[in-house]
Amino acid sequence: MAAFKSFKTWIVGGVAALALTAPALADPTLWHLSDEDSDVYIFGTVHILRPDMDWRTPVVMSAFESADTVWFEAPVNDPAEQANMMPLVQRYGLNPPERPLSSQISEEANAALAEIAPLLGATPAAMEPLRPWLASVQITVGYAVVEGFDPTSGVEAQLWPEAVAAGKDLQYFETVEEQLQFFANLDREIEVELLEQTLFQIEESPEALDELVNAWASGDQVTIDRLMNGEFRDQAPEVYEVLIEQRNEHWADVVEEMMAGSGTVFIAVGAGHLPGEGGLIGLLEDRGFTVTQE
Repeated sequence: MAAFKSFKTWIVGGVAALALTAPALADPTLWHLSDEDSDVYIFGTVHILRPDMDWRTPVVMSAFESADTVWFEAPVNDPAEQANMMPLVQRYGLNPPERPLSSQISEEANAALAEIAPLLGATPAAMEPLRPWLASVQITVGYAVVEGFDPTSGVEAQLWPEAVAAGKDLQYFETVEEQLQFFANLDREIEVELLEQTLFQIEESPEALDELVNAWASGDQVTIDRLMNGEFRDQAPEVYEVLIEQRNEHWADVVEEMMAGSGTVFIAVGAGHLPGEGGLIGLLEDRGFTVTQE
């Protein structure tokens, strides 16, 4: 079960959302690769923050402003892409009518859902059509919003329109559909475990993400890796390979191509992808690049 707690933590920190009770002034880590004609900056992000969180350090913003090209995980903040998102969610995130959500989870999880859903302005009945992975994501984000977090205050939500306004070239490692498929292709048993652990963690330890987010705010890469990847990597290696390792390997390939070219690039991706064994920074170092903290 511990592995699925780590899985839930990764979901919150990597693709979905982060609850944040860290100090309002953050100093997250910015990484840098360079050669005679290339500069690549890599910034680990969180996707939903309190409006008063100030993560815009001079170092981070100077790197962003200097970049000709900005890379994000996927174009989730592009209004044109958002218009196409609902059909994709319906394709990958809904149960068949004969298999409602409540029939897939335990009695204890159904009881927890009955208590938590009203807090989020929902009902268990309204969540019946959702596959377990989508229910987990919606509950996680909904709980963060109730606790005072704002999706429009997330790092990518702030940087994307600024990059557009500045006329920067926007690139993406993945499509929105590919990101949804990462979850939709999980074994159903893992989906159910993910949802149940989400529900139980909110009930039993609503502050469980505090240490993680404080680690991000202070640039503590060891703690980020331990909380987001440690048990997940050791106890659910097949899932870790799909959701973290394979994606990081692909991203490292792309960064290597960037370094073979020229110009200044700013990369903004989930903080959990960067540290530790199999993390993007280590993969780049294994390929012979010198990666420094700014």
